[in-house]
Amino acid sequence: MNNVNLKINVKELLLYIILFFPISSILKVYIGPLNLVLTGLCLVLITYYYTNIRGMNIKERWLLFYVWIIIVVNCAICKFKFFNINMLFYYPFFIIYFSFFIKEQDYIYDFLNKHKKYVDIILLSWCSMVFISLFIPSCYRYEGETRAFVSFAGTTFLLTPIAMYIFALLIIQYKLYKNKIYIIALILPSLCILLGSTRTYLVGLMCAWLIFIYLIMRNKKRFFITLSVSSVLFIMIVLNSPIKNKFIDTSNRTELGLDPLNAFTSGRSVFWKYDMQVLLKQPWYKIIFGNGNNYLFYLNDAKFKVPLWAHNDFLQLFSDYGILGELIYLFVVNLAIKSIMGKNKSFLLRIIVYLMWIFIAFFNMFYTYFCMTLAFPFYLLVIKKDNYIDVSEEKRR
Repeated sequence: MNNVNLKINVKELLLYIILFFPISSILKVYIGPLNLVLTGLCLVLITYYYTNIRGMNIKERWLLFYVWIIIVVNCAICKFKFFNINMLFYYPFFIIYFSFFIKEQDYIYDFLNKHKKYVDIILLSWCSMVFISLFIPSCYRYEGETRAFVSFAGTTFLLTPIAMYIFALLIIQYKLYKNKIYIIALILPSLCILLGSTRTYLVGLMCAWLIFIYLIMRNKKRFFITLSVSSVLFIMIVLNSPIKNKFIDTSNRTELGLDPLNAFTSGRSVFWKYDMQVLLKQPWYKIIFGNGNNYLFYLNDAKFKVPLWAHNDFLQLFSDYGILGELIYLFVVNLAIKSIMGKNKSFLLRIIVYLMWIFIAFFNMFYTYFCMTLAFPFYLLVIKKDNYIDVSEEKRR
């Protein structure tokens, strides 16, 4: 009995922490190491869960082994002097979190179902902060040429992944409890993206809305028509929102003589090309296993006088963890989509899910934006449980 209770407590504690990240990710602006401590605690708890409680199959053993190997190796390569200490944890946490979610997806759904008040407190707290900040002038800042809403997070690039996470939790709460207040609340995370300065998350937001629309449709066969109409409507909303200025700024760059690709990617295509050329000329063992977390920062700093990371999952992983890390990343994402979402869902819905991941991963980064990593499996989970939730609702009636 003690062993059973311990197992439940470890998993519950993990989920309490994971669901708290939308709040802690704003608080970390004022309490610097907060998220780093919580991330480290999650890594330890999940490792303890696997090794002492649940046990592991061969696949999970290798993934967990790889996670701790890359942490140790990166500490050795960087000699504990990290340009960004968070980079040490982002990828390992991504692997171990997705693995845990895959294994415990049913337990996680049951937890959400049994802890409505806790989830509601998280949602109410976050929505209240964002709503209040909409009326505070200091919560709007210029990021490049564009004035953006940053709320208390201080930057669009922190606020928008949190908004995507909140959006996923709101969808789940609505599907579970059918309270229209959750639909109304979807306006707030949407505004965070529409009033921001990152075009990448517009695609993520559109995918999130399309997933929600699919979930509330009774006749799923009409999804293609609804998708077409919704996409046009979404584009019209974007063109009438403040983020349209970001597209105008991009257009102005081309008129000043900047290469169209360079203008569209905000200059990223320039260092992407340079980084790939350098990385492909490395010794074979670095191509396979990578260079460690500091390498790309110093490579770009030497060339462009700015210590840039890749702004692209695939390039960053290739640099840090080599082809091996790249393959494991692709394996884990695909395993999550197939295992959690299920195989019998709409082909169009599957495309939308992949688009959400790939677009953000390619043009902004996915695994290094913590709340986006946390959010993605929740979108998959509510899709999987869609039919089950609707059947349960009918029984309650």
